[in-house]
Amino acid sequence: MQRPSVVFEMPDLTKPDEVVSEAEMEFFCEYGFLVKKALLDPDKLEYALDRIWAHLLAKVPVKPGSTWSLSRDDKQTWNDPEWAEMSPHPVDGPFQGRHPIEYMRRVVKLHDLGSENYVLDLLPNDPRVREVAKTILSGDLRASTRIRGVYIVFPSESVSDELEDQGRFLGPHTDQVCQQLNACGYLEDVNARNGGFTLYPGSHKNMYRAHQYEANWSPLSSFRNALKEVAETIEPYEIVAEKGSVVFWHGRTVHSVGIHLGADIRWALFADFTQNQPVLSDEEHKDVNQYEWFKDAKLFRTDKPVGDDMWRSWRLGG
Repeated sequence: MQRPSVVFEMPDLTKPDEVVSEAEMEFFCEYGFLVKKALLDPDKLEYALDRIWAHLLAKVPVKPGSTWSLSRDDKQTWNDPEWAEMSPHPVDGPFQGRHPIEYMRRVVKLHDLGSENYVLDLLPNDPRVREVAKTILSGDLRASTRIRGVYIVFPSESVSDELEDQGRFLGPHTDQVCQQLNACGYLEDVNARNGGFTLYPGSHKNMYRAHQYEANWSPLSSFRNALKEVAETIEPYEIVAEKGSVVFWHGRTVHSVGIHLGADIRWALFADFTQNQPVLSDEEHKDVNQYEWFKDAKLFRTDKPVGDDMWRSWRLGG
């Protein structure tokens, strides 16, 4: 049976004048993630949030005939949004597999904003964010040309707050293509049980060994059982943190959208960091059924087989 999450707030392991302290490095290695509090530039964040709100209101269609409308200034309108029905995912073309904007009940994913300069400047290209990624993964990162987008989770008046029901909210998984270091940036405060990004601590070790290669999507026959064991035995952490905080996580770490029983909207940006290595073209990704246009991470042309030392290719391992 899938376990419900527990609320987790990152302990202060920082050291003055250190980008990532030794204690933070040890925490990341052990648990597969690290939270850097209030890392995003507050001025850039407020500007971005204003533009994202305007884009959401202008671009996401409401269900025809519905009397519901969303207002930034009226929290009562945030509950149970009534979006129009989505068309099937594109099966070819530049957006094969995923619409630029997705809206499914309480979840909206604005992939189309992923390449906007104000979004890139806020998260993957912000000097402080990038310095953390360089310190953990590699001093030579691929240039960031997009993020996955803005992922929004709306509240509901009809969800159950019974503990035994909460595990059903979670969808533990890992991501495909090439996954090394990922980042989730909070655009507003995320309080307990308000959809906080949820991770399964230590699961990166399990899932690393369930792949043929270190970074590329290469699941072994043991993958499904490994994922099932993680979901059933590891107590997931729901990350609560103030706005501007960034969750960095190892690409093999199992994660999920969080349990949302609160009254606020959860706003988050998702980005990918990989080492600067030659990658497959878009057409080559399509040929191996790994085309995901909304991600900056691409399959490496050559990747090391999984070995005993999962950190041998990482800067922190050196």
